[in-house]
Amino acid sequence: MSQRSNQAMGLFHSEADLRRARSSLEREPIRSALAQLNKEDADPLARAQKLALHGQLFAAPEAGYRAAAVLHEAGFIIGARLELDGIKRALSWLAAAAMLRDHPAWEASWRDQIADGLSGVSETGEALSELWLAALTMAAGVLLESDENIERGAAVYRRAVARQIHPEGYFRGITDIAEGQQLYEAQVSATAALVSLAAMAGQVGLDLWSYDSRAVSISTAATYTHFYYFFPEKWRWEKRLTRERTQAIMRREGAFMELVNRRAPPQGIEQFLAEQRPLFCAWGGGMTTLTHGLAPEKKRRWRLW
Repeated sequence: MSQRSNQAMGLFHSEADLRRARSSLEREPIRSALAQLNKEDADPLARAQKLALHGQLFAAPEAGYRAAAVLHEAGFIIGARLELDGIKRALSWLAAAAMLRDHPAWEASWRDQIADGLSGVSETGEALSELWLAALTMAAGVLLESDENIERGAAVYRRAVARQIHPEGYFRGITDIAEGQQLYEAQVSATAALVSLAAMAGQVGLDLWSYDSRAVSISTAATYTHFYYFFPEKWRWEKRLTRERTQAIMRREGAFMELVNRRAPPQGIEQFLAEQRPLFCAWGGGMTTLTHGLAPEKKRRWRLW
């Protein structure tokens, strides 16, 4: 299951995705995404991802060397007792490193560092963190071609769909917390974690997108999350949620919606994309407007009449 295709170029995108972007550099939304790619980023892990992607997109080896140097400077960050932000940072590191697998800057020692670091990570016992830890585990599995880690991540995904996503679309134990705060943000983040898991699994031929339990799937959560982005006043889990807040939350972690749009777009997603593009999240899909902003061309059906 873990043998990666020669087309797989990153945790979330393929060579086909890059070819599609290259063929449309002057076309929106690729043009806007390129401007974002070329913009300096204060976060070193985001900067490493941009450099690595630039190197892949334009066949520019020097950018890959620079990305590796930034990763070295940032330091290896997978270790025991990772909290939620630490898990996301670790996933950002792996997402950048994954784009260097076939680059001379890739270091063989990284494999052992990743495997050893992941083996020392302990479960947090916090529902949202566990979803992102599963994404980190899946990322390591894809990068190291480890069936065990890929299946560990997939098992958490299936369990979340079956047990945590309510038929209405919210996450049990994450969103429906009495007196909780930042619950829409938690809903967005949980959805992002599962979409990221599905996208990475697809890189090694494992279809999690189609997995459902009693007609509940990742699309259920994505549709729910998308709806309340536009109608925050109807969000019942916390008071005073506003459009300004939902926009800011999605701007930080909503890059996964480009992946959703590619697979099963919710009704009205065009307005969301018009407001939010270009989308980028270092731990949740990468520069998805650049890699997934253009839909693949539909195959022509030949007819005799």
